Amino acid sequence: MSKPKKDNPIAVYAVVSQIGFIVITPLLVFVIGGTALVEWLSLPDWVNVLFVAMGIFTMLAGSFRYLNQLIKMFDSSESGVGTSEVRHDRRDHDYYDDTIKKKRL
Repeated sequence: MSKPKKDNPIAVYAVVSQIGFIVITPLLVFVIGGTALVEWLSLPDWVNVLFVAMGIFTMLAGSFRYLNQLIKMFDSSESGVGTSEVRHDRRDHDYYDDTIKKKRL
């Protein structure tokens, strides 16, 4: 995959919207194809459950692979593999206050 420009919203939308296609296509192919095969070959009904499970597995595998490609494509770090650690200062958060406030009487 070539690196799209990050500031072009149409290119980003086109890349991300492919997830829907990657999710729905394997499910449709395995469910519809499995049902047709079970009816055409007069197979037992439990075989259709295997086709649904294969569709779900294929959907998950394709989604994870595509998401990893997206992470590599839009990664802004120097190494190109992404960072797993978060770098921030605890003082940056509004809810964090390490000073003890005394009540005025």
